Amino acid sequence: MYALDVDELPLIDQWFPFFGVNRFGVSAIHNKDYLSSGNQSIKQKLNQLFDQYRIDESIISVIMVTSARYFNYVFNPVNFYYCFSKNKALIGIVAEVNNTYGERHHYVLTKKILPSKGCLVRYTTPKVFHVSPFNQIEGNYDFCFSDIGEQLDIRITLVHKEKKIMEAVLKARANPLTRKNHFKTLLKHPFAPHLSIPRIYTHAYKLYFQKKLTFNPKPAPANSMTLSKQKPGLIESICQKILVDAFKKITIGCLTMRLPNGKTIRFCRSGGDTQARIDIKDFGFFPRVVMDGEIGFGEAYMHGEWETPDLVKLLEVLIHNRDKFSDGNLFTSILTRTREKLAHDQRKNTIKNTRQNIAAHYDFSNEFYQLFLDRQMIYSSGIFRDATASLEDAQIQKMTKILEMAGVDSTHHLLEIGCGWGGFAVFAAASTGCRVTGITVSKAQYEKACQRVEKEGLTGRVNILFQDYRHTKGVYDRIVSIEMIEAVGPQFLGQYFQQCCKLLKPGGTMVCQAITIPDERYDTYCRQRDWIQKHIFPGGHLPCLKVLNDAISQHTDFKITVIDHIGLHYAKTLAHWRDRFISCRQDVEAMGFDRAFIRKWIYYLSICEAGFKTSAIDGIQMAMHR
Repeated sequence: MYALDVDELPLIDQWFPFFGVNRFGVSAIHNKDYLSSGNQSIKQKLNQLFDQYRIDESIISVIMVTSARYFNYVFNPVNFYYCFSKNKALIGIVAEVNNTYGERHHYVLTKKILPSKGCLVRYTTPKVFHVSPFNQIEGNYDFCFSDIGEQLDIRITLVHKEKKIMEAVLKARANPLTRKNHFKTLLKHPFAPHLSIPRIYTHAYKLYFQKKLTFNPKPAPANSMTLSKQKPGLIESICQKILVDAFKKITIGCLTMRLPNGKTIRFCRSGGDTQARIDIKDFGFFPRVVMDGEIGFGEAYMHGEWETPDLVKLLEVLIHNRDKFSDGNLFTSILTRTREKLAHDQRKNTIKNTRQNIAAHYDFSNEFYQLFLDRQMIYSSGIFRDATASLEDAQIQKMTKILEMAGVDSTHHLLEIGCGWGGFAVFAAASTGCRVTGITVSKAQYEKACQRVEKEGLTGRVNILFQDYRHTKGVYDRIVSIEMIEAVGPQFLGQYFQQCCKLLKPGGTMVCQAITIPDERYDTYCRQRDWIQKHIFPGGHLPCLKVLNDAISQHTDFKITVIDHIGLHYAKTLAHWRDRFISCRQDVEAMGFDRAFIRKWIYYLSICEAGFKTSAIDGIQMAMHR
């Protein structure tokens, strides 16, 4: 470890035969190793950094605490720069932190706090940079610096919620930098720089396998002052080439890719109308997508490895061209697709699994859904009469249309399969005077729906049951199921419609609103698990019209009388939800949900909107008469 006056580096280069500055030496200091990748002097880089932070004082002298290259190699977990003004007053200290992923962040420390014992100066700053996979990006660093004198003592403590998470200490006794001392250091510690990474990995092995600490995947840098890795590694380079070659097949729309090093690549065969851009923030994006396909692409967004100025537009371009790269999956993702399909098959919607699958999506917070749904908490597509219709109006229009399709009046007893938070059940009873029985297997929805029925004074006319459709008894005049069939699964579609037929009186009508996938893509869809099935709706399954027709004709005496397509209405509904969700992001954070969760939901709402816009999926309202 060296403490060097950066103004004396040219002299060190001259005086010490084994010490090079910006050239090869047994030990060496290279300007490009510090602060930023350019060859400017370290002091110039620090002044530029202070300008970025709008610190007015000019840096006159700098003492840098660092390890030098040894035989052209060094890894510095952290460097410190003591920055002084004209009158030798300490302006501040820059802590330059490097992680093992090739990223670097500068904590510019200028606002002193009351020093503790042994500290010349003390600073605190929020942690914003990923260093260890065993600590999340949360809490505050407390920096304690001694003077650079006979002994150096630097302590860094990470504190979160008043609890010490970790402490790092750097202590060293000063020795003057002479030729003799430099030579002795080289002989005494010949492999010190080369041991840094092995020591880090050994420590990580102990933390993970012996202490069983939780491993947190590295997110892409979220802070503008973090410098990303500028060159891809070997695996990243190979995967980048594979993905770039795949994107060269794009024929519909145009895509511009911006790499972490600023280089741009444009994929556009015929100057299409849709112009999209993807900004890659981390070269790790390429192996993730190449190995994990469509699931990896969504997960890369969750972890901040890419951004785009228009997420829906980008996803539209990729969906339009999905046949050019195997429906969004490259051949290299076969192992991931096999593993994910096996995991998905374990979530098929048996009575036991159905409750677990539904709970995973609906039961974590009613308050969360209240943030972005309409006032009645309707979590399904609305019907927009015109471009100016609000989300609330669209949901009322949808519910009114369903009641009209079913022909519900005050004499009827209506069964709603999958009643959600009770919005439709309450609306149906209040607007037609009918009796309603609603069933759900979501505990959170059941409790909220019961509260709503009581609050609306409809206890005598609306009955909410915590019940699986397979356990429902009785006979009903009308049945409505609004976007519940996606939780049935391909193995149980026949059983589902057979049960509906048993529950519906002869002469009755059932209306089913559903999300469907095109017939021609259904077999491919069934052979693999997609990002939404993994991260949003475990056990979820979109039927196609042919499969619905077959299940109905083979297991019921229903006659399909109406099928209306509402996919574009769903795209608009999702746009409303997405805008509302983004506008209340701070409220979501206040509920304790992290950045990856928020980005997951933005991606989910966006990819569904893009899917409906491009007809990759559709929404239907289907009336059946018995």
